[in-house]
This record gives sequence, structure tokens and C-alpha cells, in this order.
Amino acid sequence: MKILVTGTAGFIRYHLINSLLKRGNEVVGLDCINDYYDINIKYGRLERSGIDREGLEYGKVIQSSKYQNYKFTQLNLEDKENLQKLFEEQKFNKVCNLATQAGVRYSLTNLDAYM
Repeated sequence: MKILVTGTAGFIRYHLINSLLKRGNEVVGLDCINDYYDINIKYGRLERSGIDREGLEYGKVIQSSKYQNYKFTQLNLEDKENLQKLFEEQKFNKVCNLATQAGVRYSLTNLDAYM
């Protein structure tokens, strides 16, 4: 089964993709890697999954060096054009949309980031 998991640089989603991969699923991770909190923590999780920080290019799907059945793309969910292209190219069976924007206070002044 091919599954898109959003927010994969986050703590919970990082552990979810590892479980899905161990079960033999094909996983494509997606994250915008925003700087709301230390991006080095996010890049560290990606690197532990075989995604090289230096190889990241916005909108490009890259192959994990650790897992044959894992790919990743840096992409904003608001980017409808590239998101549509990703769905057309990857033909997902399931989507696990767990992407979040951290910070309640931030939401009070930046409502659009949560839509």
C-alpha cells in the first residue's frame, strides 16, 4: 500500500512512518520544514530516515538512502499546484494528514497559516 504522510519531520509522524515502513508499506513523507521551532531537530529526524538535508529541493521527491520504500518531499500543503502534481505522479492508496502548525499564540495573529 502506498501512503502519503504529511508532517513527517514532526515527532509523532516520524515514528509513524517508521512503523509503516516496518510493515512493508511504501511511504511518501511530506513536510514544509518551517522554522516555528528549531529546524535542525526536523532535519535530524529526516536524516535518521535516510533523507539527506543537502539533497532537499522544494517540490522534488527524493529517495531515502536507508529505506527502499520511503521517499520524501518538502512541500507546503497550501501549494495546490504542486500538491496536485504529487498526487497525480505518486497515485497514493491512502493519505494520513497529520501536518500541524504548532503554537496557539501564533494562530491568534497568523490565522491563514492554519487554514
